[in-house]
Amino acid sequence: MSNTIIANFLEVVRDFAQRPALGFYSQGHYQTISYQELNNLRSQLADDWQKKGYIQGEKVAVMLPNCPEWVIADLAVATLGLILVPVHYTYPEKYLETVVNHSGAKFLLINQELFTKYKNSILSLPLKAIYVVGLTESVDDQRVLAWPSFDKHKLVNIEAMARAEDLHTIVYTSGTTGEPKGVMLSQKNLVNDAQSARRNVPIYETDKFFSFLPLSHAFERMAGYYGPLFAGCSIYYAQSAKTMIADIKLVQPTVLPCVPRIFEKIYAKIFEQIKSGSKFKKKLFYQTLNLVDAKKKRQLNIIEKYQYLLLNYLVFKKIRNILGGQLRLAISGGASLNPAIAKFFDSLGLKLIEGYGLTEASPIVAVNHPDNYKFGTVGLPLDCNKIKLSADKEVLLKGDNVMLGYYANEQASSEAFNEDGWLHTGDLGFFDQDGFLSIIGRAKDVIVLSTGKNVFPEPIEYILNANKYISQSMVYGDKQKALSAIIVPNKESLQTWCEKASIEFKLPEVLNNTSVVNLYRQVIDDSLKDFSKTEGISNFKLVEEEFSIDNALLTITLKLRRHHILRKYFK
Repeated sequence: MSNTIIANFLEVVRDFAQRPALGFYSQGHYQTISYQELNNLRSQLADDWQKKGYIQGEKVAVMLPNCPEWVIADLAVATLGLILVPVHYTYPEKYLETVVNHSGAKFLLINQELFTKYKNSILSLPLKAIYVVGLTESVDDQRVLAWPSFDKHKLVNIEAMARAEDLHTIVYTSGTTGEPKGVMLSQKNLVNDAQSARRNVPIYETDKFFSFLPLSHAFERMAGYYGPLFAGCSIYYAQSAKTMIADIKLVQPTVLPCVPRIFEKIYAKIFEQIKSGSKFKKKLFYQTLNLVDAKKKRQLNIIEKYQYLLLNYLVFKKIRNILGGQLRLAISGGASLNPAIAKFFDSLGLKLIEGYGLTEASPIVAVNHPDNYKFGTVGLPLDCNKIKLSADKEVLLKGDNVMLGYYANEQASSEAFNEDGWLHTGDLGFFDQDGFLSIIGRAKDVIVLSTGKNVFPEPIEYILNANKYISQSMVYGDKQKALSAIIVPNKESLQTWCEKASIEFKLPEVLNNTSVVNLYRQVIDDSLKDFSKTEGISNFKLVEEEFSIDNALLTITLKLRRHHILRKYFK
Protein backbone atom coordinates (compact mmCIF):
# COMPACT_ATOMS: atom_id res chain seq x y z
CA MET A 1 0.00 0.00 0.00
CA SER A 2 1.22 3.50 -0.78
CA ASN A 3 2.48 5.54 2.15
CA THR A 4 0.17 8.46 1.37
CA ILE A 5 -2.75 9.47 3.57
CA ILE A 6 -5.26 9.38 0.73
CA ALA A 7 -4.20 5.92 -0.53
CA ASN A 8 -4.73 4.53 2.97
CA PHE A 9 -8.01 6.39 3.38
CA LEU A 10 -9.39 5.13 0.04
CA GLU A 11 -8.63 1.52 1.05
CA VAL A 12 -10.90 2.01 4.06
CA VAL A 13 -13.60 3.72 1.98
CA ARG A 14 -13.59 0.73 -0.36
CA ASP A 15 -13.95 -1.78 2.51
CA PHE A 16 -16.23 0.16 4.89
CA ALA A 17 -18.06 2.70 2.71
CA GLN A 18 -21.30 2.75 4.73
CA ARG A 19 -19.76 2.56 8.21
CA PRO A 20 -19.97 5.74 10.32
CA ALA A 21 -16.64 7.56 10.08
CA LEU A 22 -17.33 10.68 12.15
CA GLY A 23 -19.95 11.49 14.80
CA PHE A 24 -20.79 15.02 15.89
CA TYR A 25 -23.45 16.52 18.15
CA SER A 26 -26.03 18.66 16.36
CA GLN A 27 -29.70 19.50 16.84
CA GLY A 28 -29.95 17.65 20.13
CA HIS A 29 -28.32 14.35 19.19
CA TYR A 30 -25.23 12.73 17.64
CA GLN A 31 -25.26 12.60 13.84
CA THR A 32 -22.82 10.66 11.68
CA ILE A 33 -20.97 10.91 8.38
CA SER A 34 -20.16 7.62 6.65
CA TYR A 35 -16.79 6.84 5.08
CA GLN A 36 -18.26 7.25 1.60
CA GLU A 37 -19.81 10.59 2.55
CA LEU A 38 -16.53 11.74 4.09
CA ASN A 39 -14.75 10.82 0.87
CA ASN A 40 -17.34 12.72 -1.16
CA LEU A 41 -16.90 15.86 0.97
CA ARG A 42 -13.11 15.52 0.81
CA SER A 43 -13.14 15.27 -3.00
CA GLN A 44 -15.45 18.26 -3.41
CA LEU A 45 -13.40 20.53 -1.15
CA ALA A 46 -10.17 19.51 -2.90
CA ASP A 47 -11.80 20.13 -6.29
CA ASP A 48 -13.04 23.56 -5.13
CA TRP A 49 -9.59 24.56 -3.90
CA GLN A 50 -7.92 23.28 -7.06
CA LYS A 51 -10.27 25.37 -9.22
CA LYS A 52 -9.45 28.41 -7.08
CA GLY A 53 -5.79 27.92 -7.92
CA TYR A 54 -4.42 26.64 -4.62
CA ILE A 55 -1.05 25.16 -5.53
CA GLN A 56 0.98 22.35 -4.04
CA GLY A 57 3.07 23.44 -1.06
CA GLU A 58 0.81 26.31 0.02
CA LYS A 59 -0.08 26.32 3.69
CA VAL A 60 -3.54 26.12 5.27
CA ALA A 61 -3.84 27.14 8.94
CA VAL A 62 -6.68 25.49 10.86
CA MET A 63 -7.97 26.92 14.15
CA LEU A 64 -11.06 24.84 14.82
CA PRO A 65 -12.30 22.65 17.68
CA ASN A 66 -12.52 18.92 16.91
CA CYS A 67 -15.19 18.62 14.21
CA PRO A 68 -15.78 17.03 10.78
CA GLU A 69 -14.57 20.19 9.02
CA TRP A 70 -11.12 19.70 10.58
CA VAL A 71 -10.83 16.21 9.10
CA ILE A 72 -12.35 17.14 5.72
CA ALA A 73 -9.85 19.98 5.40
CA ASP A 74 -6.92 17.75 6.35
CA LEU A 75 -7.92 15.13 3.77
CA ALA A 76 -8.35 17.80 1.06
CA VAL A 77 -4.91 19.16 1.96
CA ALA A 78 -3.48 15.61 1.69
CA THR A 79 -5.12 15.23 -1.73
CA LEU A 80 -3.64 18.37 -3.26
CA GLY A 81 -0.25 18.29 -1.57
CA LEU A 82 -0.95 21.42 0.45
CA ILE A 83 0.46 21.75 3.98
CA LEU A 84 -1.79 21.83 7.06
CA VAL A 85 -0.75 24.06 9.95
CA PRO A 86 -2.86 23.34 13.07
CA VAL A 87 -3.35 26.16 15.58
CA HIS A 88 -4.40 25.27 19.14
CA TYR A 89 -8.03 26.35 19.43
CA THR A 90 -7.76 27.50 23.04
CA TYR A 91 -4.66 29.63 22.53
CA PRO A 92 -4.75 33.47 22.31
CA GLU A 93 -4.72 35.55 19.13
CA LYS A 94 -1.03 36.37 19.58
CA TYR A 95 -0.28 32.67 19.12
CA LEU A 96 -2.40 32.58 15.95
CA GLU A 97 -0.50 35.58 14.57
CA THR A 98 2.86 33.98 15.42
CA VAL A 99 2.02 30.66 13.75
CA VAL A 100 0.50 32.20 10.60
CA ASN A 101 3.38 34.64 10.14
CA HIS A 102 6.13 32.12 10.88
CA SER A 103 4.67 29.36 8.69
CA GLY A 104 3.69 31.71 5.86
CA ALA A 105 0.15 30.27 5.77
CA LYS A 106 -2.03 31.92 3.12
CA PHE A 107 -5.35 30.32 4.04
CA LEU A 108 -7.13 30.12 7.41
CA LEU A 109 -10.01 27.93 8.57
CA ILE A 110 -11.70 29.20 11.73
CA ASN A 111 -15.17 29.19 13.28
CA GLN A 112 -17.52 32.14 13.80
CA GLU A 113 -16.85 32.40 17.54
CA LEU A 114 -13.10 32.87 17.20
CA PHE A 115 -13.38 34.93 14.04
CA THR A 116 -15.54 37.44 15.92
CA LYS A 117 -13.18 37.37 18.89
CA TYR A 118 -9.97 37.87 16.86
CA LYS A 119 -11.44 39.66 13.85
CA ASN A 120 -9.12 42.69 13.76
CA SER A 121 -6.00 40.57 14.13
CA ILE A 122 -7.14 38.04 11.51
CA LEU A 123 -7.99 40.69 8.92
CA SER A 124 -4.56 42.27 9.37
CA LEU A 125 -2.78 39.00 8.53
CA PRO A 126 -1.40 38.48 4.97
CA LEU A 127 -3.98 35.79 4.09
CA LYS A 128 -5.47 35.05 0.66
CA ALA A 129 -8.67 33.47 2.02
CA ILE A 130 -10.35 33.12 5.42
CA TYR A 131 -12.94 30.34 5.66
CA VAL A 132 -15.36 30.79 8.56
CA VAL A 133 -17.35 27.74 9.67
CA GLY A 134 -20.84 28.88 10.66
CA LEU A 135 -20.41 32.39 9.22
CA THR A 136 -23.34 34.53 10.37
CA GLU A 137 -22.16 38.06 9.56
CA SER A 138 -21.45 40.10 6.50
CA VAL A 139 -17.82 41.18 6.37
CA ASP A 140 -16.49 43.96 4.16
CA ASP A 141 -13.47 41.93 3.08
CA GLN A 142 -13.56 39.71 -0.02
CA ARG A 143 -11.15 37.25 1.59
CA VAL A 144 -13.75 36.19 4.16
CA LEU A 145 -15.73 33.19 2.88
CA ALA A 146 -18.33 30.90 4.40
CA TRP A 147 -17.36 27.25 4.72
CA PRO A 148 -18.52 25.69 1.41
CA SER A 149 -21.79 23.79 1.36
CA PHE A 150 -21.34 20.46 -0.41
CA ASP A 151 -23.52 17.50 -1.38
CA LYS A 152 -22.39 14.57 0.77
CA HIS A 153 -23.81 12.14 -1.79
CA LYS A 154 -21.71 13.41 -4.71
CA LEU A 155 -18.21 12.14 -5.50
CA VAL A 156 -15.86 14.23 -7.62
CA ASN A 157 -13.05 12.40 -9.36
CA ILE A 158 -9.86 14.20 -8.41
CA GLU A 159 -6.38 12.80 -8.61
CA ALA A 160 -4.33 12.75 -5.40
CA MET A 161 -1.24 14.78 -6.23
CA ALA A 162 0.85 14.34 -3.07
CA ARG A 163 3.72 11.87 -2.73
CA ALA A 164 4.63 9.98 0.42
CA GLU A 165 7.80 12.05 0.89
CA ASP A 166 5.97 15.39 0.66
CA LEU A 167 5.66 17.63 3.69
CA HIS A 168 2.06 17.32 4.92
CA THR A 169 1.94 19.30 8.13
CA ILE A 170 3.83 21.74 10.32
CA VAL A 171 2.92 21.14 13.96
CA TYR A 172 4.02 23.81 16.40
CA THR A 173 5.11 22.30 19.70
CA SER A 174 3.30 23.43 22.84
CA GLY A 175 6.50 24.90 24.21
CA THR A 176 6.96 23.95 27.89
CA THR A 177 9.97 26.27 27.67
CA GLY A 178 10.84 28.94 25.14
CA GLU A 179 9.17 29.62 21.79
CA PRO A 180 7.32 26.82 19.97
CA LYS A 181 9.07 25.24 16.98
CA GLY A 182 7.37 24.07 13.78
CA VAL A 183 7.84 20.30 13.43
CA MET A 184 7.74 19.23 9.77
CA LEU A 185 6.08 15.83 9.19
CA SER A 186 5.66 14.13 5.82
CA GLN A 187 2.79 11.91 4.74
CA LYS A 188 5.19 8.97 5.00
CA ASN A 189 6.04 9.90 8.61
CA LEU A 190 2.38 9.96 9.64
CA VAL A 191 1.24 6.86 7.74
CA ASN A 192 4.16 4.76 9.02
CA ASP A 193 3.49 5.81 12.60
CA ALA A 194 -0.24 5.13 12.31
CA GLN A 195 0.12 1.68 10.76
CA SER A 196 2.91 0.66 13.14
CA ALA A 197 0.86 1.78 16.16
CA ARG A 198 -2.10 -0.26 14.86
CA ARG A 199 0.11 -3.35 14.72
CA ASN A 200 0.97 -2.82 18.40
CA VAL A 201 -2.50 -1.88 19.62
CA PRO A 202 -5.19 -3.90 17.86
CA ILE A 203 -8.22 -1.80 16.94
CA TYR A 204 -11.15 -2.96 14.87
CA GLU A 205 -13.64 -1.45 12.45
CA THR A 206 -16.32 -2.05 15.09
CA ASP A 207 -14.50 0.20 17.58
CA LYS A 208 -15.98 3.53 18.55
CA PHE A 209 -13.45 6.22 19.50
CA PHE A 210 -14.26 9.25 21.62
CA SER A 211 -12.22 12.34 20.73
CA PHE A 212 -11.88 15.27 23.12
CA LEU A 213 -8.16 16.12 23.15
CA PRO A 214 -7.39 18.77 20.51
CA LEU A 215 -6.66 17.53 16.99
CA SER A 216 -4.09 20.32 16.77
CA HIS A 217 -1.89 18.22 19.07
CA ALA A 218 0.08 15.37 17.48
CA PHE A 219 -1.06 12.74 20.02
CA GLU A 220 -4.80 13.14 19.34
CA ARG A 221 -4.22 13.56 15.63
CA MET A 222 -2.56 10.15 15.55
CA ALA A 223 -4.35 8.18 18.30
CA GLY A 224 -7.76 9.79 17.76
CA TYR A 225 -7.77 10.40 13.99
CA TYR A 226 -5.29 8.68 11.63
CA GLY A 227 -5.07 5.46 13.65
CA PRO A 228 -8.83 4.82 13.88
CA LEU A 229 -9.52 6.28 10.42
CA PHE A 230 -7.11 3.82 8.73
CA ALA A 231 -8.83 0.96 10.60
CA GLY A 232 -12.37 1.90 9.58
CA CYS A 233 -13.44 2.85 13.12
CA SER A 234 -16.02 5.47 14.09
CA ILE A 235 -14.77 8.68 15.73
CA TYR A 236 -17.14 10.74 17.87
CA TYR A 237 -16.34 14.29 19.00
CA ALA A 238 -17.06 15.80 22.39
CA GLN A 239 -19.07 19.00 22.30
CA SER A 240 -16.75 20.65 24.81
CA ALA A 241 -14.64 19.88 27.88
CA LYS A 242 -17.59 20.78 30.10
CA THR A 243 -19.92 18.24 28.47
CA MET A 244 -17.32 15.49 28.09
CA ILE A 245 -18.69 13.04 30.69
CA ALA A 246 -22.28 13.51 29.47
CA ASP A 247 -21.13 13.03 25.87
CA ILE A 248 -19.24 9.84 26.75
CA LYS A 249 -22.40 8.39 28.26
CA LEU A 250 -24.27 9.17 25.02
CA VAL A 251 -21.58 7.79 22.70
CA GLN A 252 -20.57 4.74 24.81
CA PRO A 253 -17.11 4.49 23.23
CA THR A 254 -14.93 1.39 23.21
CA VAL A 255 -11.58 3.24 22.91
CA LEU A 256 -10.52 6.51 24.55
CA PRO A 257 -7.25 8.33 23.80
CA CYS A 258 -6.57 10.43 26.88
CA VAL A 259 -4.00 12.23 29.01
CA PRO A 260 -3.20 11.13 32.59
CA ARG A 261 -4.82 14.20 34.15
CA ILE A 262 -8.30 12.98 33.15
CA PHE A 263 -7.87 9.66 34.96
CA GLU A 264 -6.14 11.34 37.91
CA LYS A 265 -9.29 13.43 38.41
CA ILE A 266 -11.64 10.43 38.12
CA TYR A 267 -9.42 8.39 40.47
CA ALA A 268 -9.35 11.17 43.09
CA LYS A 269 -13.13 11.65 42.84
CA ILE A 270 -13.86 7.93 43.30
CA PHE A 271 -11.70 7.63 46.43
CA GLU A 272 -13.06 10.87 47.85
CA GLN A 273 -16.61 9.51 47.52
CA ILE A 274 -15.63 6.14 49.01
CA LYS A 275 -13.86 7.72 51.99
CA SER A 276 -16.79 10.04 52.71
CA GLY A 277 -19.37 7.27 52.26
CA SER A 278 -20.90 4.83 54.71
CA LYS A 279 -18.92 2.03 56.36
CA PHE A 280 -20.96 -0.49 54.37
CA LYS A 281 -20.08 1.23 51.09
CA LYS A 282 -16.37 1.27 52.00
CA LYS A 283 -16.46 -2.40 52.98
CA LEU A 284 -18.07 -3.39 49.66
CA PHE A 285 -15.54 -1.37 47.67
CA TYR A 286 -12.42 -2.71 49.36
CA GLN A 287 -13.82 -6.26 49.49
CA THR A 288 -14.23 -6.11 45.70
CA LEU A 289 -10.67 -4.80 45.25
CA ASN A 290 -9.35 -7.64 47.42
CA LEU A 291 -11.22 -10.22 45.35
CA VAL A 292 -9.79 -8.71 42.14
CA ASP A 293 -6.26 -9.02 43.56
CA ALA A 294 -6.94 -12.59 44.66
CA LYS A 295 -8.33 -13.46 41.21
CA LYS A 296 -5.03 -12.39 39.62
CA LYS A 297 -2.97 -14.60 41.94
CA ARG A 298 -5.05 -17.75 42.25
CA GLN A 299 -8.23 -19.58 41.31
CA LEU A 300 -11.23 -18.26 43.25
CA ASN A 301 -13.34 -20.82 45.09
CA ILE A 302 -17.01 -21.16 44.25
CA ILE A 303 -18.21 -18.79 46.99
CA GLU A 304 -15.61 -16.17 46.02
CA LYS A 305 -16.64 -16.42 42.35
CA TYR A 306 -20.24 -15.59 43.20
CA GLN A 307 -19.11 -12.82 45.53
CA TYR A 308 -16.92 -11.40 42.79
CA LEU A 309 -19.71 -11.45 40.19
CA LEU A 310 -22.15 -9.79 42.60
CA LEU A 311 -19.73 -7.14 43.90
CA ASN A 312 -18.39 -6.41 40.42
CA TYR A 313 -21.97 -5.73 39.31
CA LEU A 314 -22.91 -3.68 42.38
CA VAL A 315 -19.72 -1.65 42.72
CA PHE A 316 -17.44 -1.56 39.69
CA LYS A 317 -20.09 -1.55 36.99
CA LYS A 318 -21.35 1.81 38.33
CA ILE A 319 -17.85 3.24 37.99
CA ARG A 320 -17.43 1.82 34.46
CA ASN A 321 -20.73 3.43 33.51
CA ILE A 322 -19.17 6.86 34.18
CA LEU A 323 -17.19 6.20 30.99
CA GLY A 324 -20.14 4.86 29.01
CA GLY A 325 -20.07 1.23 30.14
CA GLN A 326 -18.54 -0.13 26.89
CA LEU A 327 -14.95 1.09 27.19
CA ARG A 328 -12.47 -1.72 26.52
CA LEU A 329 -9.32 0.35 26.14
CA ALA A 330 -7.92 3.75 27.12
CA ILE A 331 -4.62 4.90 25.62
CA SER A 332 -2.71 7.35 27.80
CA GLY A 333 -0.14 9.70 26.29
CA GLY A 334 1.11 13.27 26.36
CA ALA A 335 2.53 12.99 29.89
CA SER A 336 3.62 10.33 32.40
CA LEU A 337 0.96 8.16 34.05
CA ASN A 338 1.01 7.19 37.72
CA PRO A 339 1.28 3.34 37.74
CA ALA A 340 -1.02 3.12 40.76
CA ILE A 341 -3.81 4.75 38.74
CA ALA A 342 -3.31 2.35 35.80
CA LYS A 343 -3.44 -0.62 38.21
CA PHE A 344 -6.62 0.67 39.84
CA PHE A 345 -8.48 1.05 36.55
CA ASP A 346 -7.24 -2.37 35.49
CA SER A 347 -8.90 -3.73 38.65
CA LEU A 348 -12.15 -2.09 37.52
CA GLY A 349 -11.94 -3.97 34.23
CA LEU A 350 -10.78 -0.91 32.27
CA LYS A 351 -7.52 -1.43 30.40
CA LEU A 352 -5.46 1.76 30.64
CA ILE A 353 -2.25 1.37 28.63
CA GLU A 354 0.53 3.92 28.47
CA GLY A 355 2.58 4.95 25.49
CA TYR A 356 5.35 7.42 24.80
CA GLY A 357 6.04 9.80 21.99
CA LEU A 358 6.92 13.30 20.89
CA THR A 359 5.71 15.54 18.10
CA GLU A 360 9.03 15.08 16.29
CA ALA A 361 8.19 11.35 15.91
CA SER A 362 4.68 11.76 14.46
CA PRO A 363 4.32 11.25 17.56
CA ILE A 364 4.09 7.63 18.87
CA VAL A 365 7.43 5.95 19.66
CA ALA A 366 6.50 3.11 22.04
CA VAL A 367 3.32 1.70 23.52
CA ASN A 368 2.09 -1.15 25.71
CA HIS A 369 0.08 -3.91 24.04
CA PRO A 370 -3.31 -4.62 25.67
CA ASP A 371 -2.24 -8.25 26.16
CA ASN A 372 1.46 -7.58 26.84
CA TYR A 373 1.97 -4.64 29.16
CA LYS A 374 3.84 -3.55 32.24
CA PHE A 375 2.57 -0.82 34.53
CA GLY A 376 5.11 1.96 34.99
CA THR A 377 6.57 1.45 31.52
CA VAL A 378 5.63 2.97 28.16
CA GLY A 379 5.80 -0.40 26.45
CA LEU A 380 7.80 -1.72 23.53
CA PRO A 381 9.17 0.41 20.65
CA LEU A 382 7.09 0.57 17.46
CA ASP A 383 8.50 -1.38 14.54
CA CYS A 384 8.79 1.79 12.45
CA ASN A 385 11.50 3.24 14.70
CA LYS A 386 14.63 2.26 16.59
CA ILE A 387 15.58 3.45 20.07
CA LYS A 388 18.94 3.52 21.77
CA LEU A 389 20.12 5.16 24.97
CA SER A 390 23.05 7.55 25.19
CA ALA A 391 25.71 7.27 27.88
CA ASP A 392 23.68 9.62 30.09
CA LYS A 393 20.43 7.63 29.46
CA GLU A 394 18.88 10.03 26.95
CA VAL A 395 16.44 8.33 24.57
CA LEU A 396 17.74 8.61 20.98
CA LEU A 397 15.54 7.84 18.01
CA LYS A 398 15.72 6.88 14.32
CA GLY A 399 12.90 5.77 12.04
CA ASP A 400 10.40 6.36 9.27
CA ASN A 401 8.26 8.38 11.69
CA VAL A 402 10.99 10.90 12.58
CA MET A 403 10.45 14.49 11.41
CA LEU A 404 12.02 16.19 8.42
CA GLY A 405 13.24 18.99 10.71
CA TYR A 406 12.01 22.27 12.18
CA TYR A 407 10.43 24.71 9.73
CA ALA A 408 12.61 27.75 8.91
CA ASN A 409 14.96 26.91 11.78
CA GLU A 410 18.14 25.30 10.48
CA GLN A 411 20.02 25.73 13.74
CA ALA A 412 17.39 23.92 15.82
CA SER A 413 17.10 21.22 13.14
CA SER A 414 20.84 20.49 13.15
CA GLU A 415 21.00 20.56 16.97
CA ALA A 416 18.13 18.03 17.19
CA PHE A 417 20.20 15.25 15.58
CA ASN A 418 23.62 13.86 16.48
CA GLU A 419 26.35 13.22 13.90
CA ASP A 420 24.96 9.73 13.21
CA GLY A 421 21.45 10.99 12.51
CA TRP A 422 19.84 9.99 15.81
CA LEU A 423 17.18 12.37 17.15
CA HIS A 424 17.79 13.74 20.64
CA THR A 425 14.43 13.41 22.45
CA GLY A 426 15.49 15.17 25.67
CA ASP A 427 13.88 12.32 27.64
CA LEU A 428 15.80 10.04 29.99
CA GLY A 429 14.91 6.38 30.23
CA PHE A 430 15.94 2.75 30.54
CA PHE A 431 14.98 -0.68 29.16
CA ASP A 432 14.14 -3.62 31.38
CA GLN A 433 15.21 -7.20 30.65
CA ASP A 434 12.12 -7.76 28.46
CA GLY A 435 12.73 -4.68 26.32
CA PHE A 436 10.04 -2.50 27.91
CA LEU A 437 10.97 1.19 27.99
CA SER A 438 10.54 3.33 31.10
CA ILE A 439 10.83 7.11 30.99
CA ILE A 440 12.46 8.65 34.05
CA GLY A 441 11.68 12.23 33.09
CA ARG A 442 12.72 15.16 30.95
CA ALA A 443 16.42 15.95 31.17
CA LYS A 444 15.56 19.64 31.45
CA ASP A 445 13.14 18.96 34.35
CA VAL A 446 15.67 17.20 36.58
CA ILE A 447 16.15 19.21 39.78
CA VAL A 448 19.80 19.45 40.82
CA LEU A 449 19.98 20.40 44.50
CA SER A 450 22.92 22.37 45.89
CA THR A 451 23.96 19.13 47.63
CA GLY A 452 24.56 17.61 44.18
CA LYS A 453 21.57 15.26 44.44
CA ASN A 454 19.42 14.83 41.30
CA VAL A 455 15.64 14.60 41.83
CA PHE A 456 12.87 13.91 39.31
CA PRO A 457 9.80 15.93 40.28
CA GLU A 458 7.06 13.91 38.53
CA PRO A 459 6.87 10.88 40.89
CA ILE A 460 6.58 13.27 43.85
CA GLU A 461 3.83 15.24 42.10
CA TYR A 462 1.92 12.01 41.31
CA ILE A 463 1.67 11.17 45.00
CA LEU A 464 0.81 14.70 46.09
CA ASN A 465 -1.92 15.01 43.46
CA ALA A 466 -3.51 11.74 44.62
CA ASN A 467 -4.36 13.32 47.98
CA LYS A 468 -7.94 14.58 48.25
CA TYR A 469 -6.78 17.97 49.55
CA ILE A 470 -4.52 18.66 46.56
CA SER A 471 -5.69 19.45 43.05
CA GLN A 472 -2.33 20.22 41.46
CA SER A 473 1.29 20.56 42.51
CA MET A 474 4.63 21.56 41.09
CA VAL A 475 7.91 20.61 42.76
CA TYR A 476 10.96 22.83 42.30
CA GLY A 477 14.29 23.60 43.98
CA ASP A 478 17.08 23.73 41.41
CA LYS A 479 20.36 24.77 43.13
CA GLN A 480 18.57 24.94 46.50
CA LYS A 481 19.33 22.86 49.61
CA ALA A 482 15.91 21.20 49.59
CA LEU A 483 12.77 20.82 47.50
CA SER A 484 9.82 23.18 47.61
CA ALA A 485 6.36 22.95 46.07
CA ILE A 486 3.57 25.12 44.73
CA ILE A 487 0.26 23.57 45.76
CA VAL A 488 -3.20 24.23 44.30
CA PRO A 489 -5.68 23.00 46.93
CA ASN A 490 -8.75 20.96 46.08
CA LYS A 491 -11.23 23.67 46.97
CA GLU A 492 -14.18 21.36 47.67
CA SER A 493 -12.21 19.22 50.12
CA LEU A 494 -10.63 22.24 51.78
CA GLN A 495 -13.99 23.98 52.16
CA THR A 496 -15.46 20.89 53.84
CA TRP A 497 -12.50 20.72 56.23
CA CYS A 498 -12.78 24.45 57.03
CA GLU A 499 -16.48 24.14 57.82
CA LYS A 500 -15.76 21.32 60.29
CA ALA A 501 -12.94 23.36 61.84
CA SER A 502 -15.15 26.51 62.06
CA ILE A 503 -12.82 28.46 59.75
CA GLU A 504 -14.32 30.96 57.31
CA PHE A 505 -13.67 29.69 53.77
CA LYS A 506 -12.78 32.84 51.90
CA LEU A 507 -10.25 32.72 49.08
CA PRO A 508 -7.44 33.60 48.89
CA GLU A 509 -7.28 34.67 52.56
CA VAL A 510 -7.94 31.17 53.91
CA LEU A 511 -4.71 29.93 52.28
CA ASN A 512 -2.73 31.99 54.80
CA ASN A 513 -4.65 30.67 57.80
CA THR A 514 -2.25 28.99 60.23
CA SER A 515 -4.49 25.94 60.71
CA VAL A 516 -4.87 25.49 56.95
CA VAL A 517 -1.11 25.80 56.41
CA ASN A 518 -0.57 23.22 59.18
CA LEU A 519 -3.10 20.91 57.52
CA TYR A 520 -1.15 21.02 54.24
CA ARG A 521 2.14 20.52 56.06
CA GLN A 522 0.70 17.30 57.48
CA VAL A 523 -0.86 16.26 54.14
CA ILE A 524 2.46 16.71 52.31
CA ASP A 525 4.48 14.87 54.97
CA ASP A 526 2.00 11.98 55.12
CA SER A 527 1.86 11.67 51.32
CA LEU A 528 5.65 11.50 51.00
CA LYS A 529 6.38 9.33 54.04
CA ASP A 530 7.78 6.54 51.85
CA PHE A 531 10.08 8.85 49.89
CA SER A 532 13.71 9.56 50.79
CA LYS A 533 14.64 12.59 52.88
CA THR A 534 16.07 14.25 49.76
CA GLU A 535 12.64 13.96 48.07
CA GLY A 536 10.77 15.56 50.96
CA ILE A 537 9.19 19.01 50.61
CA SER A 538 10.81 21.59 52.87
CA ASN A 539 8.71 24.65 51.93
CA PHE A 540 5.45 25.07 50.07
CA LYS A 541 3.21 27.83 48.77
CA LEU A 542 -0.58 27.51 48.53
CA VAL A 543 -2.09 29.26 45.50
CA GLU A 544 -5.70 29.77 44.50
CA GLU A 545 -5.56 29.69 40.70
CA GLU A 546 -5.54 26.32 38.91
CA PHE A 547 -2.79 25.67 36.38
CA SER A 548 -4.58 25.69 33.03
CA ILE A 549 -4.15 26.08 29.28
CA ASP A 550 -5.97 29.43 29.43
CA ASN A 551 -3.45 30.98 31.83
CA ALA A 552 -0.54 29.42 29.89
CA LEU A 553 0.58 27.31 32.87
CA LEU A 554 -0.26 24.02 31.14
CA THR A 555 0.48 22.79 27.64
CA ILE A 556 -2.33 21.59 25.37
CA THR A 557 -1.86 18.05 26.78
CA LEU A 558 -1.97 19.37 30.36
CA LYS A 559 1.76 19.15 31.11
CA LEU A 560 3.18 21.69 33.54
CA ARG A 561 4.93 24.66 31.99
CA ARG A 562 7.35 24.82 34.91
CA HIS A 563 9.25 27.95 33.98
CA HIS A 564 6.00 29.85 33.41
CA ILE A 565 4.67 28.78 36.82
CA LEU A 566 7.85 29.84 38.60
CA ARG A 567 7.84 33.20 36.79
CA LYS A 568 4.21 33.77 37.78
CA TYR A 569 4.74 33.21 41.50
CA PHE A 570 8.35 34.28 41.94
CA LYS A 571 8.88 37.23 39.62
